Formats: sequence, structure tokens, C-alpha cells
Amino acid sequence: MSSAEPVEVLRRHFGYPGFRAGQEELVRAVLAGEDALGILPTGGGKSVCYQVPALVSGGLTLVVTPLISLMEDQVARAGRAGLRAAHLSAGLPGREKRSVLAAARSGTLDLLFVAPERLELEPFLTALEAADVTLLAVDEAHCISQWGHDFRPSYRRVGRLRTRLRCPVMALTATATPRVREDVAASLRLRDPRVVIKSFDRPNLSWCVTKGDTPRARVTELYRLLRRLPGTAIVYAPTRRSVEDARDLLAGLGVRVEAYHAGLGAPERTRVQELFMAGKSRVVVATNAFGMGIDKADVRLVAHLQLPGTLEGYYQEAGRAGRDGDPALCLAFTGPRDGVLADRLIDRAHPRRRTLHRVLEVLRARAGSGGIATLEPETLVRALGKEATREDVAAAVGALVRCGAARVLSGSLEDAEGTDDPPGGSESLRVGVRTRADLSGAHRLRRAALARLRAVRRYAATRGCRRRALLAYFGEDAPPTCGRCDRCRRGQRPESLTAQSLTTWTGT
Repeated sequence: MSSAEPVEVLRRHFGYPGFRAGQEELVRAVLAGEDALGILPTGGGKSVCYQVPALVSGGLTLVVTPLISLMEDQVARAGRAGLRAAHLSAGLPGREKRSVLAAARSGTLDLLFVAPERLELEPFLTALEAADVTLLAVDEAHCISQWGHDFRPSYRRVGRLRTRLRCPVMALTATATPRVREDVAASLRLRDPRVVIKSFDRPNLSWCVTKGDTPRARVTELYRLLRRLPGTAIVYAPTRRSVEDARDLLAGLGVRVEAYHAGLGAPERTRVQELFMAGKSRVVVATNAFGMGIDKADVRLVAHLQLPGTLEGYYQEAGRAGRDGDPALCLAFTGPRDGVLADRLIDRAHPRRRTLHRVLEVLRARAGSGGIATLEPETLVRALGKEATREDVAAAVGALVRCGAARVLSGSLEDAEGTDDPPGGSESLRVGVRTRADLSGAHRLRRAALARLRAVRRYAATRGCRRRALLAYFGEDAPPTCGRCDRCRRGQRPESLTAQSLTTWTGT
């Protein structure tokens, strides 16, 4: 272990004069061999919490993170700080994977980023045991919890590493309710962890929900606001098609704008992100695929053309505004037709009971004595009725896989985002099917998702302070009024703001 003080390492490698609130406590906890759970707000500097220990303690820090794009960004940032970092993903050539593993075993790697699914591969686990792993860091740890807004079953199995790695564990996230925090600690088998929860409050952000009857009307109001405000903006839309439509409308009005969603190729997504970070594009219209790892100081506006299905997701995305501490506005549109799409997205992510049972019924009917069903995807589509799509079937099969009722052996049903047209292809599916299955887990997840959607609708309809409503959702007290949200400043619409009046409107 290095004798350098963590704050010295922070200054030398990252150029910061000191730690932000909560960071040093987490860093010193894991350096002392303790487990730690950090709930730091968006922009709170979670990556520093495992990068500094990696520099101080030596050995290998293994970081579990959900997105390949986030891994690549973190590897680049770590390299700039003087850390030897790499990531492993399915898209890497075999030779590069072997090289990364060899570096991990030989001690010439400080940070290794992996997706949680890789921890289920026995060859990788065997290679880890030969490396000197001094810290397991679990980023976006809310993905562990089935009560969270972005549950991934593979995250649930990360805790099994406790029996194979003798090192402290650090769990980090920006959005977690009290129930999710408890679930994360239990699932990761944290041992008497140091829990650091910093305030979710971002006093420089103002919150507003405004009505918009049509997508065009919402973009028009957004344009009027963009003309008056300084800085850059991120605009979130629920589907790929709505992203491109909003981009086209804004571009037609003369705005320097780009579109970003998971349907674009990796080079195009990289191009859009680089233009935005360099200030060459003022606005990015995106699905929630955009934003993780984005730390741009001058985002003065984050707008949602429709509220997301969870307050966790909304707070995380809106929190990309005002990273520099200056005033910024978080605006969401709502309208009477939004509920139809929101309910449909819930059905896609967490299918209804009858949908699951119907798909399971068809799979069992097609399964031979070995319990393996071979069929065309369209067979399942037809079984669900004329309104069904491949995405509906993909969601149902995915839900059956999550609760252990089925296992996809070959073939795929790519889940296109939102309500877009599905990808083509007619590859047959081979699915292993259990004779008996407990679907209660899938039903619980649906109920939890519906409860989160109801919380979003309560937030949109509240007559009280929006800042107070958000903080209360995350278990934090706040004064009855903030004086800066649209509810506390009744009678003044955000569309009337100018660059000069933004500071007055936000009260900062």
C-alpha cells in the first residue's frame, strides 16, 4: 500500500483541492478494509471514490458497471488521471480480452471495468482469483434491487463474489430510496458497511412541470425557452421516433441540435457526444441511453418531453443540469395522452399476468420430452393477438427468463426501444421451458413498476413544492416551500424566462 494520503493523491492526479462531501469518508472506509455504501447525488463524483483507493492501495480494483459506453468513458478518464485501466466486453477481440486478463493477473492493471454478466463466467472468475483484487466497486448499485427503477437480475448475483474475493466492497449510486438501500446492502452481503448518504438536494436547480397537448406544441415552447436561456441543453424523449421528430423540428427552427439513441451506430453516438461536449452542438435530443458519464458544466436546461416512468430516472437525468453550481432549469412536459404511452412502456418492461401465462403455455405446448421448444418468433406474436409485436414477445420471454421459468438457448428477440418498429429477422428460437414455474417474482416487479409510475403522476399533479416532493420520495426532509419551483412561484411560467432572469427565477 502507498503511504500517500488520499487527499494528496486527489490533488496530484485529479487536480481537485479537496474531496466533495461524502467522498473522503467512503475512500478511507475501504482503505481501512471496511465495506461501504455511498448514495451520492448526480454529479457528486462517485468514480473518484474508487479511483483514489486504486491509486493508494495498489492491486486491482474491479468495477462492475452496466453500460459498455460508460466503461469506455471511465477507462479514458482514469487514463488521464494516470491509472492503468481497461474494460472487458463481448465486443472486444479475443486477443484483446486475453491481454487484459493477463495484465490483471500480472499486476500491471489498476482498474478493470466489467458488466455484471461477466461475473457469471467461470473462466473469468478463475482468472480473478489469480489477480490481487483489493477492491470490488459496484457502480449504479440500484440496479441490484428489484424495487429499484433499473433492475438487472445479473446485478443480483454480484454478491456471490464475496466467497471468492477477500476484499472490501463499495456500492455506489445516485438514486436510491431507503428500501432500495437496504436491498443493495443485503444482496451484496455488505458487512457492517460504512453508509454515506449525502443530500439529494440541488439548490441551484429549479423544477417545473408544464402542459403540452401535442409533441409539436411542446417542441415549440421548448424553442421559445432555448432562445432566452444561455448554455447548452439536454432534451429527453421516450422513444427513438420521438427523439428524431423533436430533433428535426428544432433543426428546422435553426437550433444546432443532434439526436442520440441506442438505434444509432456506435460511431454516430460517439460523434454526437463529442460535438455536444465540445460545444459544437447546443442541444442533444435523446432517449435515456444518453447521459451516463456525461459531466458537462454549462447545461442550463434539461427538458423531458414526457416524464419518465420513475422519479429515480427523472431525478438522475434532470440532475445533469447545473453541474457547475450555477442556476439551471429542469422542465418536464405532461399531457392527457402521456398515460397511454407510459402504460404501454410498463407493459413492455413488465408484461401483464395473462401475457406471461399465454407465452409460457405456447412454449410448453411446443416443448418436447427434453423440455426444449423450437419455434419461429412470429408464432408467439400470433399467440398474443393481432395487436402484439415482437417487442411484446421479447419482453414476455425476458420476464420468464428472469424468474427462472425459461431459458433462451439460441435465437433472439431483439427488444427495440420504446414503440419503434422491431428489427427484422426470422431466426428460430430454442427455449428451455420448466414444467413448473413460479411467476410471482415477475408479478411483484410489475406491481413495483406501477407504484413508481403512480409516484411520477403524483409529482406531476402536486399542488405543493416540487423540490419538497422529490426530496420526500428519497426519504429526505425539506422545508414546505423552496421559493423557486413553478408551484412556489405561481403565476410565472418558465417560458417567459430570459438569460438575465434565470438567476432571479431560480433564486440562486
